[in-house]
Amino acid sequence: MTFTPVNHPDSRVRQAGFDLADPYLEQCWGPVIGPSATVLLRRLPTLWRERSPATITHSELALSLGLGGSAGSSSRLARTTSRIVRFGLAEWSEPDRSLDVFLQAPALDPHQLDRLPHWTQRAHERLLDQHLSRLTERPATSPAVATLTARLDRLQRPRSLGPSIPTPPTRTDGR
Repeated sequence: MTFTPVNHPDSRVRQAGFDLADPYLEQCWGPVIGPSATVLLRRLPTLWRERSPATITHSELALSLGLGGSAGSSSRLARTTSRIVRFGLAEWSEPDRSLDVFLQAPALDPHQLDRLPHWTQRAHERLLDQHLSRLTERPATSPAVATLTARLDRLQRPRSLGPSIPTPPTRTDGR
């Protein structure tokens, strides 16, 4: 089975979505998609660090997730991958039938939230507020980071490649 990391097709989710490693995935999406789908989504970035797209046999992946070794169409792993597709966190790629998994998860919609326990609804509010605060802080620091990066680049650039540095004027009066 092949899992390919892809950006979410919705630009709003790409810009403001939650990474698969974010606690929001486990605490808010977990009750919606179930524990095995949550563990699968959390495991994929680890697999992608080794190889992207990640290729792993059905039975090896199922066993590593605690879903048994069965690889049939009604196996626990097949139902797990179907859930992440059904909830819009991945999609099947044609013609190779690899699974394109979105790197960002959207915030839960109001209909999904209404069906969840109050603890999860409060976690959603708290984690969403924190996430949005981080996103609004990011642009304020971006220019400073860009300026610092440019300065570091200039310091590391060999002199022959960089702009010439003017030499200070020499005095002709002997001082």
